[in-house]
Amino acid sequence: AVLSARITNAGVGLVFVFLTARHLGPAGRGEIAVAFTIAYITCNIAGLGTYVSGRIHLLDRESGVTANDVFSLTLALVPLQVLLSASVVSVLSRLWLHLSVGFSLSVIGLSVATMLLRSAVAILYGLRRYRVVLVAELVVAAAKVIVLTVLLVGGHLTATSAVITMALGSTLLGVLILGRPGVFYWVGWTELTTHWRVLIVDGVSPMLGTVAHFAALRLDRLILIATAGAFSVGIYTVALAIPEVLRIIPKGFGQVIGDRGRSGTDSVSVVRTRGRLVVVGHITTLLIAATIGFVLLPVAFGAGFTEARGVLVVVTVAEVFLSVHLMQQVLLVGFSRHRGIGVPQVVGGIAMVVLDFVMIPAWGIYGAAWACLIGYAVLAGTSVLWTKRELKLVGTL
Repeated sequence: AVLSARITNAGVGLVFVFLTARHLGPAGRGEIAVAFTIAYITCNIAGLGTYVSGRIHLLDRESGVTANDVFSLTLALVPLQVLLSASVVSVLSRLWLHLSVGFSLSVIGLSVATMLLRSAVAILYGLRRYRVVLVAELVVAAAKVIVLTVLLVGGHLTATSAVITMALGSTLLGVLILGRPGVFYWVGWTELTTHWRVLIVDGVSPMLGTVAHFAALRLDRLILIATAGAFSVGIYTVALAIPEVLRIIPKGFGQVIGDRGRSGTDSVSVVRTRGRLVVVGHITTLLIAATIGFVLLPVAFGAGFTEARGVLVVVTVAEVFLSVHLMQQVLLVGFSRHRGIGVPQVVGGIAMVVLDFVMIPAWGIYGAAWACLIGYAVLAGTSVLWTKRELKLVGTL
């Protein structure tokens, strides 16, 4: 069910990229990519790592943490999310993009919707109610595709309307999955804050790691738009579409493998073996998809995206290293080493940030692609070494 949910999201993502890239061109596609970058980076900071710590504590039935605790903390952090996203939008608009008021507000709305949805999904996964998420995502995915198609046919598909559609879709999805019976139960107002401290403390390392990891994955878009403009960002994000969509394989299987380890169902050796099989399957799928994509990219997205083919080759190799890192993270989550999750991500993130600032201004989108490859290699190597250290500390190796 977890993999099916991720496939659904990936399918909608591909349709979204295809429609916006074909209709709006590289520049419009670039602006939308920046909107999602802002939404994800700010929600990773404002969430304080509670998406990870909340899910881990919910999986542990003896922790005492409930869905009420996790989501009430998320709601308390919404003002911080609004402040962060508004600040980033304001800075980017003043310095480089000159965003309209409507687009700026849509980005802030997308940021808040993304934060609430991530918390909702983490809660349902923590309760191991994967099918609820799957069914809700199928319904919302269909609605998103229909709305985007209607906007396109009616001549109203713009960067702003596209971002608003995705924000409303995320909000609807969050409502559908949290509205299921048995997720929440009424407690006194004072009891809602009982476990906030432990959620925040246990979320610090995952938050730092996630922010660093996200910087490694997405900061290149912000640097590109500052140095080369939205047109280059549009080409770059289309090249990344295939590897990023196929990331559902390690993330989807990894989610289940990690949860089975965390609940005591599987041993560390079983988790390791299954993780390696997932990596092999992911690499094989990547190579096949990248070969097909290299041939079809100009046909599917238009001649304006031909340059994306060369970038696709480099970022596909980079994705192989990222797959190794993701499986190491599965082991840390699966065996409750959540405070060690952030270290390899911070190291890899710092390497990526340095590489991005050095290579992108000099070589544009190809600099971004090579920075991605080298940075992911550093991330994977650090993850392997650090995970081995963490598991030795708890006697699982």
